[in-house]
Amino acid sequence: MVMIVAHRGARNLWAENGLSGFRRTAALAADAVEFDVHGTRDGGVVVIHDATLDRTTDASGLVVDRTVAELGQIRLRDGRGDTVPTLEAVLEVFRPTGYEIQLEIKTDALGRPYAGLEQKVVDITRRLCLMERTLFTSFAPEVLETIRAIDPRAGILASVDRRSAEMMGGVGPMLDRFLAMEGCAMAVHVALMEVDPEFFLRRIGGDRLGVWMANTADEIAHWMGQPIRQITTDRPDLAILERDGG
Repeated sequence: MVMIVAHRGARNLWAENGLSGFRRTAALAADAVEFDVHGTRDGGVVVIHDATLDRTTDASGLVVDRTVAELGQIRLRDGRGDTVPTLEAVLEVFRPTGYEIQLEIKTDALGRPYAGLEQKVVDITRRLCLMERTLFTSFAPEVLETIRAIDPRAGILASVDRRSAEMMGGVGPMLDRFLAMEGCAMAVHVALMEVDPEFFLRRIGGDRLGVWMANTADEIAHWMGQPIRQITTDRPDLAILERDGG
């Protein structure tokens, strides 16, 4: 059965990457949650998608220019009072559940990996005894390679789209780089996947292949009928209805 992954804590249902939304997501009958982490000025790890605060909060500027305490005072837009949460706080929401955790390690505003962020993320995940349920994800192969250098048994998933493929010299070289890492799963953006889904199935294998973003009822129904591992969606509620027969 195709896994349902709630993207950024189901961002089309509630404020993305906020604790109240994550708590509501944890109560859904989905299979996994996806969220994003950045580093802070004082060496912490927080959950937010962008390298800047401007789009999703009532503040502006770079996430990495703020401390964890400062970010804990910055409110998310439409977040019911939520502020930028720490990685520990989000993991604690999902620790009692059976959810798989897809933890995307972001790069900075210039596209560079944060120094030491991978080790911090692994340390926090290990301390909370969630390594077995976590896939570390990234668009950047060097980030996933660092994760595997830290822990060769760590689960990893590459996120890819047209832009990231172009930056890596095309779809072929991109797949070669990621698939050189044993067991690497891949989530392919729907616009790229639609070009030739059979190609991706052949190269990656359905047990390691997913698609993002499928958000309408028709898109969700189509991709949930394919022989793939997962769909990542902003509307996990619609995917659950499709899976459970409406």
